[in-house]
Order: sequence, then structure tokens, then C-alpha cells
Amino acid sequence: MKVKTALSTIIVATLLLILAVLAAYRLTGHVTPLLIVKSGSMRPALEVGDVILMEPVRPEELEVGDVIIFHNPISGDLIVHRIVKKTPEGVYTKGDANPGIDWWSPVPYENIVGRWTGFKIPNWTGIGYLSLFLSGDIYPPYGRIVLIILMVVNLYLILRDLMGHRRSRKSMVEGRGDDVEAS
Repeated sequence: MKVKTALSTIIVATLLLILAVLAAYRLTGHVTPLLIVKSGSMRPALEVGDVILMEPVRPEELEVGDVIIFHNPISGDLIVHRIVKKTPEGVYTKGDANPGIDWWSPVPYENIVGRWTGFKIPNWTGIGYLSLFLSGDIYPPYGRIVLIILMVVNLYLILRDLMGHRRSRKSMVEGRGDDVEAS
């Protein structure tokens, strides 16, 4: 039983550490190295709901054919597209499923956040879809409503557990006091 408890503690601590690191990335304005694909513009290489791993990249390391993550020069949204042409001003990009080069090209080098490593967690696992749902990117506002409900339920359960632990501790202390007096 102790091994099971220790293992579950290690798993929870690891997940909390990962969550803290990802939150720190977001709070400091950085893009997390794990991204969820939000559109089908990169089909068949990437599907909606795929979770991809990104690595930082310098402009001189970029090559035609690389799949990059960049801020759209017009809207600022994060985009995942393939480089089709490289120039001194920036790169021309295109989604694999799109008929032509992106109209906002060239993408300035300072807008490029990173390059896809080739690693992805497929959409059929549901991890990416769950994240898109809870963040409100698909089926808004239901995802955020569910997230708020989950947070409230978890807070209630934590408080209930803490109160129950406090009560049982108090009764144990009182029980010990009776035993001592009876001796």
C-alpha cells in the first residue's frame, strides 16, 4: 500500500511540476513548447487536435520544407505552416492543404517562434481536443463552463477532505486524552 501511495504522490507531483512550468511559460508571454493544432490547413501531416512539440530555431537554421510556428504578421495569431521560400525579408509559408502561398507572406524572421520537431501526440488520443474544448477554442462557451464547474467541484472536495481530516485528528487527540485520564 505504501508503494502505491508513494507512486501516486510522485505522479501527482510530476504533473503539478509540468503544469507549473507550462503556466510559467504562458504568464511570461512565451509560447509553450507543446502546441495544439487548431485548423486543418496542414493536413495530412497535422490534423486538428494533434499536440506538437516545438523547438526554438534561429533564422539561419531554417530551410525550405520546415514546418514552423509563427505569429501571423496581421493578426498575431499563432500559425503552423510549411516554409516554401526563404528570402532576406522573411519566409513564405503555405499550409499543406491550402491551394496557395499565405497572402501575408513573407513572414518576418522576428515573428517565427519555433520549428516543429516532428513529434506529435495524435488527435485520436483526445488530449488536444480536450485542451481546445476547455480553452473555448471549440464549442464555446461550454468548455469554459465545464472548466469552471470542475474547479468548483475540486475546491469543494479539497475543503471537505481538509475539514474531515481536521475532525478525525481532533477526535484522535480527544480519544488519547481519555485513555490517559483513565490510566
